[in-house]
Amino acid sequence: MKNWLTVGEAAEYSGVSRDTIYTACERGELRHARIGGRRSIRVKPVWIDEWLERHARGAQTERKLAQQGSVQGAV
Repeated sequence: MKNWLTVGEAAEYSGVSRDTIYTACERGELRHARIGGRRSIRVKPVWIDEWLERHARGAQTERKLAQQGSVQGAV
């Protein structure tokens, strides 16, 4: 495995689009390094894994809150 991935490689690695990677970088959600120019971005696989884990935990929390809300509404 390469130490640094291009945006295309990062998208393939994570299973999302290149636009999603760019957006996550712009929002500061995904750690990255800019090389040479504005659009030349490199990402480490471990940073992608951390980003995906954060989103997975966030989705689980949202599901739990939604379930609690529907249970409370039913009572």
